[in-house]
Amino acid sequence: MVVVDVVMPARNEASTVAANVVAAAGCEHVRRVIVIDDGSSDGTGELALDAGAEVLRRDARTGSKAHAMRLGVESTDATHVLFVDADCTDLTSRHLDAVCRPVLDGRAEMSLGAFDYGWLNWLVLRCPPLSGERIVPRWVWDAVPESKLDGYTIEVRLNEVICEGGFRTSARTMTGVFHRTKRDKFGRAEGFRRTWRMYRSLLSMLRPVGDVRWRTYWFYLRGLTIEDAVHASAYEAPGP
Repeated sequence: MVVVDVVMPARNEASTVAANVVAAAGCEHVRRVIVIDDGSSDGTGELALDAGAEVLRRDARTGSKAHAMRLGVESTDATHVLFVDADCTDLTSRHLDAVCRPVLDGRAEMSLGAFDYGWLNWLVLRCPPLSGERIVPRWVWDAVPESKLDGYTIEVRLNEVICEGGFRTSARTMTGVFHRTKRDKFGRAEGFRRTWRMYRSLLSMLRPVGDVRWRTYWFYLRGLTIEDAVHASAYEAPGP
């Protein structure tokens, strides 16, 4: 039997976490929503709990986003994990329904939703996917070695399992969905510094500096199906 649980890592996302929990809980395929409060100091965990999530707490002084995600995965026996970032804006249950469907229908091994960048959407969908909104079978997560669970790079490692294994990816634009950027969270100067450090970490993964092969991107394109954009103007909270 197929069982889908949501794993949502969150650190100081009080302004958006509740809405994203409601959107995830309203997804027709989801059994549980598990939020990992990754050392928040702004009440993120309490807001997620009030919105209907199960909340796990982690000491953010050690590890990274990938370790928070691992805690969530280890807490569930689901056959599939739908990862959702807590900083999304205007995410709806309908968006997540569309992300889940290709994997649950057997048309892809990984399915993801990309943020709405307007006229750049055609390009974003063909770039190596960094979106946190994706569903994978549990075995994909389990195939990532412990040594590669690090920071922002976890999405690249999931891509690596799919692409190097010759598996299929389905992608679509989640129309109207974006996220709170690091500039929103930390201010312009600090936000740019953190964004630069993130992309520097990602680029350092590529050969010859890192261990990710350039051919992995070709494998991604070869197994990629781009599906219709998903439109949704509002989410509906689940009934009592």
